[in-house]
Amino acid sequence: MSVLWLQVALYAGWGGHTSYNDLVAAGERWHRFYSMGEVGVRLLAEKRLQPAISVELGRFISQDRRKGLFSQTQWSCVGVSLRLRLFKKALSPLGELHFFRLNASIRGLEGRTLPGAPASIATNGIGWNAGLSWRMTPFSELSLLYLRRRPQTSFLEGVGGPTRDRIEGLLGQISLYLFAGTPNRSRFQ
Repeated sequence: MSVLWLQVALYAGWGGHTSYNDLVAAGERWHRFYSMGEVGVRLLAEKRLQPAISVELGRFISQDRRKGLFSQTQWSCVGVSLRLRLFKKALSPLGELHFFRLNASIRGLEGRTLPGAPASIATNGIGWNAGLSWRMTPFSELSLLYLRRRPQTSFLEGVGGPTRDRIEGLLGQISLYLFAGTPNRSRFQ
């Protein structure tokens, strides 16, 4: 058990992003409001490179006030990630590469499917997180990350745009370690 450490990580996060003409048709200006959460298990928590598996749940509301367009999207995804914590010190920058399978359901204001839009979407995607991590105790860690996900679809709002859509925001993570040992302060212990 000394080689394979388990880290059970409980995440809570929120984010916000305004998408402009790079994602939607010219003349549209969509505003998104996010909420999301994630739970995962990370292996090799004492190492700098840590593989993980996680489940994300999220919801966002998109609207174009000028044109009166509105949609609400609920999504879930299962993903695997590889996390790099640059230093073994208490404070360290970190980055994560994330591969996922996303399932989304898009509805209008009345809760019905939008005309011309699929009722649900299932697609693969890739994403990344980057931020700062603080190991408070040998058993817990706090991280603040910028999150960006790129599913291979342009229908997350129910209205197809010229490019693939994205999910982005800020994510706060609280990680709890199981079976963590206290760090050796001397090489002779």
